[in-house]
Amino acid sequence: MQSIENLKRVSHYTRMMLFAVVGIVLTIAIYGFVSQGQWWVTFGGNQFDALWHQYKESQFLLATVFSPLVGCWLLGFYFLQRLLLALSRGLFYAKKTLIYLRYVTWITVFYVCYNMALMPLATYLVVPNRSIDISLNPMTLIIVLCLPVLVHLFSAAAELDKESKEIV
Repeated sequence: MQSIENLKRVSHYTRMMLFAVVGIVLTIAIYGFVSQGQWWVTFGGNQFDALWHQYKESQFLLATVFSPLVGCWLLGFYFLQRLLLALSRGLFYAKKTLIYLRYVTWITVFYVCYNMALMPLATYLVVPNRSIDISLNPMTLIIVLCLPVLVHLFSAAAELDKESKEIV
């Protein structure tokens, strides 16, 4: 029983730390933009920032290409908060917990894949005749592609827990 209480407590502290980190990062980013007119936090990487500053006429196009990542951040933050809240309440195998876990997983998979395609896509759309650098991180791909497997295992464990409770 002590381990369940520890899991609840860790989930709660992780949730609070996530709020704190996001708040600090956004505060620093906004303060840097307001005080000096530049972002002190890079949201799209150095190559994206270079395109943003060099091709001012294409900023709307770049913002459009970048907007799915912002959507992933917002949705990912929301569903991660919901997941951690459910876990902090001890709802480890609840249906909603598994749904939140699936959402977090698939948002992460989409985010990583889209983030790898972002720079080549942005470069191609803004400067079509420029050479395109493709940067792939194999370890990140392996880890992210293992997430759906882990969700499947967690779902199977939830089914086993449900069956064991029915037997007892």
